Amino acid sequence: MKTLLRMGLCAALLSSVAFARNPHEHRGFYFSAGIGPAYHSFSASSSSSSYRYRWNEYTAEYDYFWESEKEENSYNAFVFPAIDFRFGKSIGNLIALYSTFDFMFDTDNWECLREEQSDVYGKTSEIADSENSIMFSGGAGLGFEVYPFLNPNSVMRGFHIGESTSVNGMFLDAVGDVSEWGGVFLANRINVGMDWWVSDTWSLGVEFSYTYFGVIEVDSDDDPDRHLFRLMFRFTRG
Repeated sequence: MKTLLRMGLCAALLSSVAFARNPHEHRGFYFSAGIGPAYHSFSASSSSSSYRYRWNEYTAEYDYFWESEKEENSYNAFVFPAIDFRFGKSIGNLIALYSTFDFMFDTDNWECLREEQSDVYGKTSEIADSENSIMFSGGAGLGFEVYPFLNPNSVMRGFHIGESTSVNGMFLDAVGDVSEWGGVFLANRINVGMDWWVSDTWSLGVEFSYTYFGVIEVDSDDDPDRHLFRLMFRFTRG
């Protein structure tokens, strides 16, 4: 009985040593939270045209002409705060696989330019408008982070690069107006950053990222173009 007890204690000790986590290593549960400023660039344009006619009293016949209309909307603003959370698992002190959740909220001017053209008299008119608007954007997806420098004495230890893909929704609402715009996007983010260990398992860092948004669905015939640049201050475990 004593022999079995000793063998059990030895096995437990060996197991705890084998699976022990060394300090300043990316292993096991991974969590990272980030907050910082961002620059959000969004534009969308739509156009329509029609073939029309008008009775001309001077020539006593119809004038036939093309009439076109073009509308350009834009929302370009510095946003604070942009926030994201990442939950996953670190493997081999080299890579972290995670699910990511991000969102941002802002109020700024929604710019709109309408241009109408008629070739019967060569007439062109432009109407510019600006509305104070509320913008909300949020999404969820999957990503990975790679920590390529494993040497504990390297000055580059803590450097990381990553990528994620997520489904992102965006909503614009003009304050005091009935105008609104919404869309669903496929967000592709690439990022590069640097972390510094502040304890055995936690690190503080800074990260720069760029996100391009491909269109999944929009609520109009607009052709949107959207980009996001972020500078994030991160708090990471694992």
